[in-house]
Amino acid sequence: YTPLAGLPMGSRSGDIDPSIIIKLLQDEGYSSSEVSDILHNKSGLYGISGSSDSLTVEQGYTTGDPACTLAFNVFAYSAKKCLGAYSAVLNNAVDCVIFTGGIGENSPLLHSLVCDGFCPVSHDLYSRDRPVSDITAGDTARDTAGDTPRVLVVKTNEELAIARECVRLMR
Repeated sequence: YTPLAGLPMGSRSGDIDPSIIIKLLQDEGYSSSEVSDILHNKSGLYGISGSSDSLTVEQGYTTGDPACTLAFNVFAYSAKKCLGAYSAVLNNAVDCVIFTGGIGENSPLLHSLVCDGFCPVSHDLYSRDRPVSDITAGDTARDTAGDTPRVLVVKTNEELAIARECVRLMR
């Protein structure tokens, strides 16, 4: 229904306990428009760390900033929880885990936090011999043992996808 559901984003809350809304309205005296503004514009990474920029939050995580560490861990935990839920729905028949868009394309640290303990794949994408900064969009797991799920990082091009859809609709 709205972009609020799911993972916490730069400024959006993601999935939250619905009682939080009631608490803000009834006990804290916020209006419905104020609560809407908080959930859409002042939550997520921003609400936890003070920055909606995932790169800034990740840099804060790596330098030990407590608020950035919490925000990054909340995001990684939420992604891993979502991945686990989908895996359960699919009866653990997950062939591939794909990271894409913004933080998905550009954060090997996130990839490793989400995949650690989840992806039994034999790969060198996150090996100790390979610095995290060497992982770029388009890299794929080396699936030498035939294990799944494979881990892929896929570069997005939303503008191209929109243009193609427009051309298709105009035909």
